[in-house]
Amino acid sequence: MASPIPEFDHNLVLPPHLGDPVDRSQLSPYPCTTLDLCQRLGTTPERKQILGRFLDFRERLRSEGLDRGFHWLDGSFLEDVETRDGRAPRDLDVVTVFWGYDGAFLAGLAGSFPEFGSPHLAKANFQLDHYPFDAGFDPSFTLELTRYWILLFSHNRMGVWKGMLRIELDTPAEDAAARHELSKTTP
Repeated sequence: MASPIPEFDHNLVLPPHLGDPVDRSQLSPYPCTTLDLCQRLGTTPERKQILGRFLDFRERLRSEGLDRGFHWLDGSFLEDVETRDGRAPRDLDVVTVFWGYDGAFLAGLAGSFPEFGSPHLAKANFQLDHYPFDAGFDPSFTLELTRYWILLFSHNRMGVWKGMLRIELDTPAEDAAARHELSKTTP
């Protein structure tokens, strides 16, 4: 079965669409699972390490009770930086989009899992450039943040249009299969 994650295009990035930009099914962000992600992009020890830390982060989110929402993934991890820049990716860019949690829950989460709200701590402890996005806060705010993240994530630093991925949060079985995939030897 083919991966739902497209191959890198001629710009060495995920394409922003798969041919018809008005067909929503062909547009980024491409829905996938953590298993799809690990099978498609877990190609080097450095990439596997980042993916393992991403899975740790997801597990911690679920253990803290945050499981409604999804991740948007982007950054050089979703590019062929090995070919273009002669280096491995250093981290994975992640926006956690969630809803339905009250202020008390979020304050408790900030106290027990500070990496969730701090990009600096998330980078240091999980190799993630992570940003939380409460999509249930206010419709106007949600639209503004959606516009911001989609526009930021739809281009790389050289201004090249690119795609991103979407992974649902509450997928412990897929995450376990993804961990197993990461344990396989890289050819």
